[in-house]
Amino acid sequence: MTHLPRTAPLLLAFACSKPDAASDSAAHVFDPGPSPYALDGVLRPTDLQALGTHNSTHIEPESPVHPSHEYTHASLTTQLADQGVRALELDLHLHRDDGFHVFHLPVIDAETTCMRFEDCLAEVRAWSLANPWHLPLMIWIEPKDEDLDAATADYVMFGDRHDELEAEIRGALPADCLFTPDDLRGDHDTLPDAIAADGWPTLGELRGKVIFSMLDSGDHRATYLSGSDTLEGRVMFVDSDDATEPFAATMKINDAAGEAARVEALARAGFLITSNVRDGPEHDEATGAAHLDGSLTAGAHFLMSDRPAPIDGWQTTIPDGQPARCNPMTAPDDCTAAEVEALP
Repeated sequence: MTHLPRTAPLLLAFACSKPDAASDSAAHVFDPGPSPYALDGVLRPTDLQALGTHNSTHIEPESPVHPSHEYTHASLTTQLADQGVRALELDLHLHRDDGFHVFHLPVIDAETTCMRFEDCLAEVRAWSLANPWHLPLMIWIEPKDEDLDAATADYVMFGDRHDELEAEIRGALPADCLFTPDDLRGDHDTLPDAIAADGWPTLGELRGKVIFSMLDSGDHRATYLSGSDTLEGRVMFVDSDDATEPFAATMKINDAAGEAARVEALARAGFLITSNVRDGPEHDEATGAAHLDGSLTAGAHFLMSDRPAPIDGWQTTIPDGQPARCNPMTAPDDCTAAEVEALP
C-alpha cells in the first residue's frame, strides 16, 4: 500500500476543544503543548494494536440465563484509565420516553454500568479531556432492537431514528473531538479510495479524538446509508463486509484468528479491523490465549475482551502493550509501544 506523504509537526494545535469552565461549552481550542510522542507524524491507527471490551457496560445479572452473561465490567472511566481499554462496544436500545439506553438484552441481561447513552458518552468525554494525548478511541454502536425489545413495553424499534442517535453523539462530543467519514474521505469519491491514496491520518492528527462505527450489516446499516453510500455528513462509520464497498473503512471480524488470511490482507490494505477475543466465561484460558495470539498475529487492530481485569486469575492484556503496541503486520520498524501510547 502506497500513501501520499503527510507532514504532521510535533508541536500541534490540539484539535479537540476543552469546555469553558463557566459555560461548559466548547469555547476555545485546548492546546496541551507539544506531543510527547516522537513518531506522531509517522504512525497511524493502522500501525497499532489495542485492547477493547465486548458489551462494555455489562454487569452479570443476578440469575444468568446463559454462561456467556457471567462477567462484570468496571465503569467506562475505569476501563479507559486503569485497564488500557481503547475500544468500546455499546449495545443500544431506544426507550419510549428516555432516549437511548445502553445494555445487552432486555429483561434477561439488562444490568449496566451506565444506562443512558448520554451518560456513557459523558464519561468518555470527561476522561478524554483529562488525557488529551490518548490514542483515538474506537466506539462501536450496536443497535439491539430485536425481538425482546419489541416484546418489552418500555422500548421501541429504532426504525429510521438514527438522526436522534447522531444528535446525542454530537451533543456529548464537540465536532472537533470526532473523526468522521467526511474527515477520512476528503476529496476522494469513496472511503476505500481515500484509504488507498492517503491512508488514515497520523496519530498526531487523531490523538484525543473518538471514532464511532455502527455494528450492523442489515436494516440499520441500510437505513443509515440511504442518504449517501459514502456516509457523507454522517457521524459514524459502519461495519463493512469487504473492501469494495464505497463505505468500507472499519470492519468487525469476530474471529480474526480463524480468518487470518482475510484479516491480514485487509490490514495491509489500510482498513481498521476489530475482532472479539475468546475469553468469555464460556471459554478456558488456554483457548483464549491462543485465540488472542492468532488474532494479533493476523494484524487485527482492536481486540474486544470480557476480561480486561482479572477474573479467577485470568486477564487479557495486549502483550508488551503500554496499553497498546505496534502492529507487527503494518507498523514501521522503528515503532515502539512507548511511541504508540505510554500510560503514566
